[in-house]
Amino acid sequence: MISMHHLLWLWRTQSIVRYNLVYRKAAKSAIFEKKVILFSPNFDFMDSSFDCIYKELLLQDYDVLIINNHKNNQKNIEYFIKEAATAHFIFSTDNSRIIDCIKFRKETKVICLWHACGALKKWGNSKVKYWKQSSFLHRKLFSYQSFNLFTVSSEKCLSFYSEATGISLKKNVLKATGVSRTDVFFDKSFLAACKNKKNKLTDKKIILYAPTFRGNNFSEAHSPEFLDFDKLRNEFSNEYIFLIKHHPAAMSKTYFVPENCKDFIFDASREYDISELIVMSDVLIGDYSSLFFEWSLFDKPILFLTPDLELYSKGFYIDFESLIQKNRVNDTNDVIKAIKNLADYDFSFLKQIRNDFMSACDGSATKRILQEMLK
Repeated sequence: MISMHHLLWLWRTQSIVRYNLVYRKAAKSAIFEKKVILFSPNFDFMDSSFDCIYKELLLQDYDVLIINNHKNNQKNIEYFIKEAATAHFIFSTDNSRIIDCIKFRKETKVICLWHACGALKKWGNSKVKYWKQSSFLHRKLFSYQSFNLFTVSSEKCLSFYSEATGISLKKNVLKATGVSRTDVFFDKSFLAACKNKKNKLTDKKIILYAPTFRGNNFSEAHSPEFLDFDKLRNEFSNEYIFLIKHHPAAMSKTYFVPENCKDFIFDASREYDISELIVMSDVLIGDYSSLFFEWSLFDKPILFLTPDLELYSKGFYIDFESLIQKNRVNDTNDVIKAIKNLADYDFSFLKQIRNDFMSACDGSATKRILQEMLK
């Protein structure tokens, strides 16, 4: 019986031929020196990871084309390939089998603005030993070799990303430039705008719950249901409001908020960008999402709601359990107790996270990335 991986391998082989025929035909035209493509392979909107780069490119008079390909629509794919054939620079926030299949002309530089900070959950080739399929087949299916530049948030992350992508550090493709979208956290106008948004929303403090999705892939993605909203409302509604930010893959399968809690609990997934919520919020309830790396740039308390930690325990690059030990919660009662005792919160581990995993995120990441782009 043919496995799914072998079917994907067959699809990839056919795609290489088909995509490159389209590309080579379009590549008969000359490169446009100022043409830049921002490609979002997983969403039907521009990934917020592009925000800072996009603004800076416009300021420098680049012609920026935004292309999204959420559902692998064939027309979108061919449109991207044809436009890519005359682009000088292509940015993507994730790997894409489309990018992986194309043999780009030498004049074009393909750059990955990886969408996450730090290094927590194992991904890409790092997961090979947990797959039953051959490591060779996995590497061929999930290749990152088309990128000329791959940006990460710190020097310490380089070896983890090298393992995950299969990109040798000797190639000098992986660079600790910092993550572009974190530049907003050092922008006074952005911070002021977030403060204004918070004041319009509430005069109370904000608890932000931002879990990663559960499920084996995006099609199965859903948010976890570990919290008793009634209990939280009874304890904290006088002092806080409770915002939920679902993972983008899980926004269509969100859970029910009781009617009596709708003056306390609000779904902020569509109305606010995650960077805005990081600034606006006073307490974060996270889990295995890499969001806590960005949160560490601010000295604000975070709790890790991880009752299902055993399911993830073998899939981390770091000793996550030890890192979160003092701030780990397993249920609603733990959350209530921890928030009531925030006066005794130990912020020292946030400094460790900043130093180890966010050292290149200093407000100048976008500038460094564009300098690397032009080399």
